[in-house]
Amino acid sequence: MRRLAALADAGRLGSGQVRSAAGALGVSERTVWRWVGQARAGEGLDRRPRGRFQVTGEVRQRLAFWRGNAAAVHRELAATARAGGPPAPSLSTLQRAVARDVLAGDRAGLAGGERARRAYDVFLQRPGTYRNAVWEADHVEVPVEVDAGGQLVRPWVTWFVDAGTNAVCGTAVTPGTPSRESILAALRAAVAMDEPYGPPGGLPEHVRRSPACWQGSPSPPGRCPGIPRT
Repeated sequence: MRRLAALADAGRLGSGQVRSAAGALGVSERTVWRWVGQARAGEGLDRRPRGRFQVTGEVRQRLAFWRGNAAAVHRELAATARAGGPPAPSLSTLQRAVARDVLAGDRAGLAGGERARRAYDVFLQRPGTYRNAVWEADHVEVPVEVDAGGQLVRPWVTWFVDAGTNAVCGTAVTPGTPSRESILAALRAAVAMDEPYGPPGGLPEHVRRSPACWQGSPSPPGRCPGIPRT
């Protein structure tokens, strides 16, 4: 800005130079012209914008403890400040930061639990239907390691879920990538109604891959062998 201001003082500052500076800085040309005016007046060059309050990991933990109650978190921050800790933001500043930095679904989950959070999620958002109208099948790799034959492996879980009730009708756990055999084992567990299977289960009208399966999450692409999409 000082160089542009010097060019302006010499009468050599043109719109092309301002346009180039605006493109490099990612601002509008009007903003650059305003900064040049401030620089020529000797103001604004050494000032830094005041940082806004952001929700840190510690604040998130306190929000979780108080089930999303920003007022309770503010009381704790104010008490910490009175005890010699860092200054606390105002309640309105904290509320704006929470609304800006914490997703609406996460805020709902803190206050009302997982079911409240899912109201803001696309997962399981399907038109209501009746039991056994449609089953959805999927695989997921469990993020833990278990001892299988002397080796540490991550098991995979295959399941069939009734789309109308979200009930898990049948599952199969394998020590590696699922095969057709494990899929058939999970399907048998889902169809069978006698002990130790059931009570959810029976004969579905349609079976399809879970959208997460064939869209690549949580299962990697190509890791849903043998599950029909109907």
